[in-house]
Amino acid sequence: MLDSFLRHVTKDSYGPVRLEDHEGGRFLVHRFHDQFSVLNWGRMPDSLAGRGRVSALVFSVLNSRYCDGESWRQFLRSPEALSFRKSGASLSQGGSVSSGLNALADSLPLKSNFAGSVSEENFKSCDQSKAIPRSALVLDASGLFSGATWYPVCGYFEEIRAPQALVMGRAIHDFETWRNHTGPKRLPFEIECHFVLNDSSLRSLNTDAISIPKTASLRMLQSGATFDFPLMELVLTSDPCERKIGLTEALAITGFSPVRLQELFLQAAWIAAWVRHQIRVFRLHSVRLRFGLDAGGNTVLLDAFEPDDLILEEQGAWIHPGALLDFYSKTSWYEGVIRARRHASEFGLTDWKRLCVEPAPFLDPAVKSGFEMGYQGLERMIRGKV
Repeated sequence: MLDSFLRHVTKDSYGPVRLEDHEGGRFLVHRFHDQFSVLNWGRMPDSLAGRGRVSALVFSVLNSRYCDGESWRQFLRSPEALSFRKSGASLSQGGSVSSGLNALADSLPLKSNFAGSVSEENFKSCDQSKAIPRSALVLDASGLFSGATWYPVCGYFEEIRAPQALVMGRAIHDFETWRNHTGPKRLPFEIECHFVLNDSSLRSLNTDAISIPKTASLRMLQSGATFDFPLMELVLTSDPCERKIGLTEALAITGFSPVRLQELFLQAAWIAAWVRHQIRVFRLHSVRLRFGLDAGGNTVLLDAFEPDDLILEEQGAWIHPGALLDFYSKTSWYEGVIRARRHASEFGLTDWKRLCVEPAPFLDPAVKSGFEMGYQGLERMIRGKV
């Protein structure tokens, strides 16, 4: 059987595994859990029934549709895509963004590391000494609507950890190791695309690393603000203190040219618009996207469309663990977490959780039940039953 390769709160990744008749890169098999996290705390004491199954289904179906050129052709001919193109011209860069969007449309979708999904039976028969049969992989979205639990298979892109050092008592990261790595690797930041700002996204919004439409200003960034072309934010992923970065620093970290970074932003905007089109039964507040570079330096979309990457709303109710902050923010545990994170941000403390004495509380049963119903609605939507 497979050994767990990477352990996360919401999923474990097993492998590395090989595919039949495939030479080169390694693959991982993901198993999603019912557990969740808020504030990057780690595993909370509760679990949400069915969340793991729904997460795997949403991940598998959206990735399968993303890899299907026909779904993109339908989207690019849709009124939503036309409106999106027009809204791109409202950015301060004006025509350069509009022309860039049109040029990139011809090369969509961007390459993905998603290979397909296997059933529970095939997952249990996986072994590190054997390759996964290609016949076991399901890539057609229509084949994923059985009652089975699915296990997505994705190419492995290494997350290169930047060495940490102290300069005048402050923790900094040296990304030279990342730049020198020649194999497939993850970009050391993510791009979050906001269509609707809410209290949660405003609390963490980094105004030094966002794109501001011409029709907006910093004063207009308030809860409820909406954007047809997304407001995009860079989020540094490898910093244990969640230090925010700006666009200039992103160029320095990656060695990208401004043109290359601009192209990445526009690719992310197209993908976010496609996601909004796919799940239009729900209101998409924001989507977080991860990218990597293959051995040839080409951009690849990585492990996209987990429900935790999507902030969704249905009839005023969110379907995202971040919405649980409304419950936790009224507890003394939350106050301790905020104090610890502020201390870590100021003094560069990596293990900030050790400053928190009180354990995380259990959810109110009514709150828990409401979230479980939200995931049931998400499953009905992805199956086309609403």
